[in-house]
Amino acid sequence: MTVTERGTGALLPARAFAPAPALLTGPCPIVSLLPGGGADITSVSWAAERLAASGYVVVVTLPSSGASTAAYHTAAVSGIDFLQSTANPYHAESDTGRVGVAGWSLGARSLVRTQEEDRRVDALVAWDNLAVRESGDEGSPACTFTGTAVRAPRVPALGQASETCPGEPPDVKLRAFEHWRGAGVATMQVVFRDATHFWWGGPGTEAQRDLSHAYTRAWFDRWLKADSTMTVALLGPTVPFTGAAAASVLSPRFRSAAAFDGRRCTDLRLGC
Repeated sequence: MTVTERGTGALLPARAFAPAPALLTGPCPIVSLLPGGGADITSVSWAAERLAASGYVVVVTLPSSGASTAAYHTAAVSGIDFLQSTANPYHAESDTGRVGVAGWSLGARSLVRTQEEDRRVDALVAWDNLAVRESGDEGSPACTFTGTAVRAPRVPALGQASETCPGEPPDVKLRAFEHWRGAGVATMQVVFRDATHFWWGGPGTEAQRDLSHAYTRAWFDRWLKADSTMTVALLGPTVPFTGAAAASVLSPRFRSAAAFDGRRCTDLRLGC
């Protein structure tokens, strides 16, 4: 299918996902999802499929340029436009007033602009990694960045990160987390043991994808479905929706942390 690009009217390749009818229990929050830089829709279809099975209506939109943060931002906004319109084939199943955005790599970085500028967005999940600006920060997988404008945190944001930048200090992946925390906006950062940058968009294993989805779903359930039980699930000793010990899947090299719902956890491997 295609999504109409805001501002140009061009048609962007896209794919929409929704729960099977037997799984529907009510209108589903919507999520606009982005691939990484230069990657295609299939690279993140695993995430869209899992979110749909968990009660979300999702669209993955391919930006007009694989290297432009502006194009990725426009694709995210255009995806929301589509989901809120009657062009959405699952419009009747969608709760268009509850909006999430998620993306991998350049897609993740671009969404820090989207969450600031698009007041429809209610929650953000960034796969490698949440950043303070579209060009990244020290916690981004490239370990470097250029000095574009710092974005103001506005919505609850979860960062998921790889173990790139092995020579950096243990708190380097927390740059954007501290930016969000300092602004008083709910945030969480998880760094996965042995994860590479291509965990999210390359030939990842089903176990890796299930792990990423567990935290993604729990974050969206907390902020888009107002499920307060997810606070305990996200901060508990086991990964949400699984029996896996959080300490066994989180990086021993880089710290994971959380600050929301009156809780502050400085090292999730040690408990909260």
